[in-house]
Amino acid sequence: MATERWWRCARFQAWKAGSDGRFRPASCGSHPLAGARRGLILVVVLVMVVLLALLAAGYTFTIRSNVAASYATHHEFQARMAAEAGIHRAIVELRKSRSNPDLWYDNPQLFRQAAVQVVKGAETFQSYARGAEAAASIDAAREQADPVWRFSLYALNADDPENPVLRYGVSPESGKLDLNAATEEELRILIEAVVPAETPDSQAIDHESLVQCLLDWREGGTQPRPKGAKDEYYLTLRPPYRAKKARFDTVEELLLVRGFTGWVVFGEDYNRNGLLDPNEDDGDASFPPDNADGKLARGLAAYVTVFSREINVDSTNRPRINLNMKDTAKLEEELQNAQLDSKIIDYIMRIRGSGIAFRSVMDLFDVPPEEESDEEEEQTTQPSDDDGAEDEGDSGPPTSQPGDEGSTSQPSDGSTSRQSTSKPSRREPTSKPSSKEPPLANLTDEIPPGTYADLPLILDRLTADPLPMFVGRININTAPREVLSTLPGLTAQEVESIVSGRSGLSGDDRKTVAWVLTEGLISERKFRKLLPRITTGSATFSVESVGFADHVGATKRLSAVVEMRGPIGQILYYRDLTSLGPAYTPYGEETRGFANRSGR
Repeated sequence: MATERWWRCARFQAWKAGSDGRFRPASCGSHPLAGARRGLILVVVLVMVVLLALLAAGYTFTIRSNVAASYATHHEFQARMAAEAGIHRAIVELRKSRSNPDLWYDNPQLFRQAAVQVVKGAETFQSYARGAEAAASIDAAREQADPVWRFSLYALNADDPENPVLRYGVSPESGKLDLNAATEEELRILIEAVVPAETPDSQAIDHESLVQCLLDWREGGTQPRPKGAKDEYYLTLRPPYRAKKARFDTVEELLLVRGFTGWVVFGEDYNRNGLLDPNEDDGDASFPPDNADGKLARGLAAYVTVFSREINVDSTNRPRINLNMKDTAKLEEELQNAQLDSKIIDYIMRIRGSGIAFRSVMDLFDVPPEEESDEEEEQTTQPSDDDGAEDEGDSGPPTSQPGDEGSTSQPSDGSTSRQSTSKPSRREPTSKPSSKEPPLANLTDEIPPGTYADLPLILDRLTADPLPMFVGRININTAPREVLSTLPGLTAQEVESIVSGRSGLSGDDRKTVAWVLTEGLISERKFRKLLPRITTGSATFSVESVGFADHVGATKRLSAVVEMRGPIGQILYYRDLTSLGPAYTPYGEETRGFANRSGR
């Protein structure tokens, strides 16, 4: 009855006049569930409001996250484009002059914080504070800086082993030892010099096993060396694979060779910047593993390459004049255009007219008398008894280099033919020569007219080797001590003289290898022997470019190897190293090694 009365009152509310004369709805009897239902509706409404608010907040967060991710992806792409702009800028500069290292070896004006697009009002360099006020200074600088994307090209100059200098430029690949062209003895010398005898956990490393395993990997045949490895070993691994028995395609391929662990290949230099960072000198406190000895073990990868190539051209990118070309009339014409001394031209034409071929451009110079050290070396040098038979299909690097003294015969028609040389035994090291070298002597009884003043022009413009390209020559302008030490016959004192002597030379002086002789760093007889193995040129260059911006924190680090053939630059190797962490400080001046930078 009460329920019926309540519904009737709710549907047909009666109105009555109040004391103030206004009409108000007549009061009805209250239902016992009315208050509870009104409270439930309020709770439902509040829950729905909260859910809608959460949904709106979640949607807003998702949108903001997607926008932030979109901006991050956009900035990452722009950083990559900035880093790639640095690679192409290097190609442009190498196209101008590859023979002048002053242009590309260490040139902060071109390769430090270079703007991809210069905006009006943009400064050439952005300056940032360091220390406690660094963060505030960086924020203030970014507020004032124009939104410019930049790149820096970083490289290492390790001429001072105690304090390596970071420079801004590129590095010729000829400054490293070529894995595919190096002899067994050269590999042995380098591995013993750069690979520590023990790992951080005190495990011994067998250097000789590393050398033999490397040779077994790149050479054919099925029988391994005593400490080497062939298919029989690699097929027991999981997953199994076979020995390549061919040239290395990349330096990282060393990780597939037996014994070449990450410690051997990359050492303590986890981020591959050549500098001893705090985490690389703290023992077991943090990655990577290191022995906390205060010195950086860079590993073998920093000293070897598979891209060491040099085109047989002069400093103006024109083919060198072959002294042994058959067309003597054309030879004389080209010699005249090369602006050589007339006495040298006449001597060349007389030699060629008599049917004698030049063994080397050093045949234009009088052979110096033997020194006491040379006589002692000749007496102690004994031919090796290589009676071991080689396995079928085994092949190693050539034992003679293009243009080597005494490596060519002299046919009457003026052409150059190679003398056959016996291959060294696979069971014996190649440090012993297979035969006694012929004594140095002039081509004829006539004394050649060349002088040291003519040497730079002769080395630049002339050649006695018709090969269009040389592989494995070592660049004496940039090679570190460890690589220079692999050159046969060089003493430790001569290596130090070369490293210290090249620092004060100009780009013009370093166009050819003549400065090693003209500066009196080695004897002429040793220079003649080393000439086929040394160079100052290169057709391939490694570039490490870091792209970044003034207004955002995105960075990208790219590593590439570029080959220059004429004006065309071809990228042979390309890798993103950003995941290795911040190897450099691109937003400011890189000061590690700063103390030894000249003129700073």
